[in-house]
Amino acid sequence: MMSSTASSGPTQSLRDIVQESLSNVLQNSTSQLPGDKWIVLVVDPQSLRVISSSIGMYNLMEHHVSIVEDLMKKRAPFRDQAVLYLVEPNEESVSRIIADWTPNKATLKQGPLYGNTAFLYFLGRLPDELFAKIKACKELVKRVKILQEVNLDFLTKEAQAFHFDMGRSPSIYPDLYLSKYQTAENISPMQEQMVQKLVTVCATLNEYPHVRYPDENELCRNLAFVFQQKMNEFVGSNDSWWYNGDGLHPNSDRATLLFMDRKDDCLSPLMHEFTYEAMVNDLLNIEDDRITYNSINAGTAKEGMTDEKTTKMDALLNDNDEVWMELRGMHIADVIKVLSSRIRDIVDSNTGSTLNKAAKGKDGKALSVSQMAKALKALPEYREIMSKLSQHMQIAHQCMDVFTKQKLLDLSDLEQTLATGKTDEDVVPTLKKILGEVVTEFRGQPNSVMRLRLLAIVIVSQRGLESQEQLDILLAEARLSEKELNALKNIEKLGCPLVRAPQTGAKGRMGKIRSTKVSAYHPDAIESSSAETEYVSSRYSCVLKAIMEKAAKGELSVEEYPSVMPLPDAEGMLGPSSMSKAKSVRKMTSSSSKWAGSSSTNSQGAKKKAHGGRQIIFMAGGMCYSELRAAREVMADSNMEIVVGSNRFIKPMDFLIDWKNLGRKEA
Repeated sequence: MMSSTASSGPTQSLRDIVQESLSNVLQNSTSQLPGDKWIVLVVDPQSLRVISSSIGMYNLMEHHVSIVEDLMKKRAPFRDQAVLYLVEPNEESVSRIIADWTPNKATLKQGPLYGNTAFLYFLGRLPDELFAKIKACKELVKRVKILQEVNLDFLTKEAQAFHFDMGRSPSIYPDLYLSKYQTAENISPMQEQMVQKLVTVCATLNEYPHVRYPDENELCRNLAFVFQQKMNEFVGSNDSWWYNGDGLHPNSDRATLLFMDRKDDCLSPLMHEFTYEAMVNDLLNIEDDRITYNSINAGTAKEGMTDEKTTKMDALLNDNDEVWMELRGMHIADVIKVLSSRIRDIVDSNTGSTLNKAAKGKDGKALSVSQMAKALKALPEYREIMSKLSQHMQIAHQCMDVFTKQKLLDLSDLEQTLATGKTDEDVVPTLKKILGEVVTEFRGQPNSVMRLRLLAIVIVSQRGLESQEQLDILLAEARLSEKELNALKNIEKLGCPLVRAPQTGAKGRMGKIRSTKVSAYHPDAIESSSAETEYVSSRYSCVLKAIMEKAAKGELSVEEYPSVMPLPDAEGMLGPSSMSKAKSVRKMTSSSSKWAGSSSTNSQGAKKKAHGGRQIIFMAGGMCYSELRAAREVMADSNMEIVVGSNRFIKPMDFLIDWKNLGRKEA
């Protein structure tokens, strides 16, 4: 009943494999129909999102899909066509499928909704009790040609990233961090569902990974052990399924799956980051990669007038947009430079000489953006590329408009000092001085959410304030509402105290906190030297990046990150420079340049040929966009294939809302 995924090596991206798997589902079904027959595709909400995030609805017609129907709604009959159900393996979806084939007054007269052929595909493992319900429906069983589990119970965010669409509503934070289920033998139903979805990811990738977790994190440990059990069960019940590193595929190594927990780094999701993708998701309204932006309508602007008319336009920012893929990991200043340069290259090109002449008035001055767009209408060969460049220029400038309005340059300098423990001049300031700057920022900031976010950064980055007096002063200046104050207090449920306990003398993995100076959040908090040039506003590097760099080099400490099962060969798991040593690498820091500097980040590292087994990173509690960017950078620098995933990808506001939801009663 369980399917084997396409026999693809690690050179294929996760999204490529998902697209191939879905195409195979459609092809295998339609190939069993006589002649040039078409098929009805019936989906539930989750499978619809799986399709939309990978192959897209418009590609379905190529596979003879005549119409896509919602299982949850009343549907028109197509009695002359076969039906393909692609659904989540849950009680509601199975019951609705059975209802389609259960005789009633209407069907006794006219027959079932669909023809005499049905194909049943489930995104994940179909529980035995639901399989029994299907077998009991005789009208359905006699029409079923294929019943199969396809291991696609997840969404592809991009080529090497996935998520489970879990946690937006309702929040999963109470379940993760307040649940009564605290052992691997007794995890919550939600946590078990999350693990089961992760099994389908590994099954799709043909990976039977070594499983590792932070030694000091109980949630990750529990999830890791339950995953190992579920993965073992999957392998044991699917004899035809193969995995990389099984000895039969000599060109690939076995993967490693590392569980991480959002509460171990509460700072990164809060920081303002000025790469293109992070700014779009933080500052603009974007949902499921869809954004609405203001486009200048050059055709309606009159010569000499500045009140140009704008039109609301929608755009999808995903892997189908090559310009987005190239620019998303760049600093916003570089994005605008690149876009401006590309537009100027077109204007100055030989084939664009007509435009170049048109772009000069009698006085020799360049025309406005709208006049240039109008002139471009005479050059149809440029319409497509100029439309795309113009789209991203508009979106980038919208980001900069918010950046300027919210005065984020000065605010970011304060955030960076708090996170890295140093100013841009490499000076370690006193905590008193920095808190004074925070108070000044509070007094000039009219937005209470921005004040909450900054106060959270102060508390989290310093791992609690030195005294209750400090906290009281900052709370008075922050002027938070009752709901915002409660949300702030809830960070203690994530292990971060509002006020540090006196005389702790703790020397944990993050280092001892100094009482009089600002301290760095993490030993590897300053961006590593892997990037040639960095901006002052981008000095801080997320904790996960340092961990991924160590993992890619084979230098991730097995004491700090043990495995569920013994690793087969210490030397095989470590890099050539480490051999059998299981020690973490030293802190790496680099100097940084000003805002006007340039970044050499390669945002398309996935195009490089990867070596070694896959590194799969799963972040429970939500992965932020700086971590998604970091994964692409580490993959580009190391040539190690990295796949990252989470229950969902979060924006700063999402994270603050999750804090608020920690005020709910324990699950």
